[in-house]
Amino acid sequence: QALEPGELQQKAEEAVRTWKRVQELEDRWATEREGLLKEIERLEAQRRLLLWKKEKMEKYVMDLKGRITELKRCTQELKKINRELEPYLDETVKRLREFIKGDLPFLTEERQKRLLALQSVLDSYDAGIAEKLRRVLEALRIEVDYGGQVEVTEEQITLADRPRTVQVFRLGRLALFYRTLDGKEIGRFNPETGRWEKLPSRFSREMERAMEMAARRRAADLLKLPIGGLKK
Repeated sequence: QALEPGELQQKAEEAVRTWKRVQELEDRWATEREGLLKEIERLEAQRRLLLWKKEKMEKYVMDLKGRITELKRCTQELKKINRELEPYLDETVKRLREFIKGDLPFLTEERQKRLLALQSVLDSYDAGIAEKLRRVLEALRIEVDYGGQVEVTEEQITLADRPRTVQVFRLGRLALFYRTLDGKEIGRFNPETGRWEKLPSRFSREMERAMEMAARRRAADLLKLPIGGLKK
């Protein structure tokens, strides 16, 4: 049965409307599809980044575990060294005290005060092993430096069983000489007897030169002072 012109027009209009709806759906889907593809690409990039981070973190964890193991080993080794070092420091100070006792008697009060302060640090619970080691090494360095020093100090010594204030000339650790404050008497310390003994007046000029050198008022030169025994 043939359709009437009005029906044909209605059918045509309906087909156009259907086509438009389909086209709108296709356009909307195309837009959504493009958005979904971009989201998929973003998520895929994020997934790859997370995988990379995961692998990196696993490597970091392995590295940190290795470092922690090494730190634990070093800590144990350090504890062992500390346990062995502390008695060694005590023994070193004991030997230093004995050395000073048998050394030439110079700067006696200063050196004894240093030993007392050092022993106080070693006996302190609060002082760390690093501080104890530093103080012991410092004391040893000072004692070593004495061996290369030439100086004049004013000290009280015992002469003829009487205390007297004199000028003491120290030639490193080789010898100690004295001159009374009025300059009339000179002498030296005899390490064999442990006593101060008077020197002949013929050494007075050399003593004057020695003290001038120590005070840097004269250029360094050879001295003819008795280091060993005296010639009659």
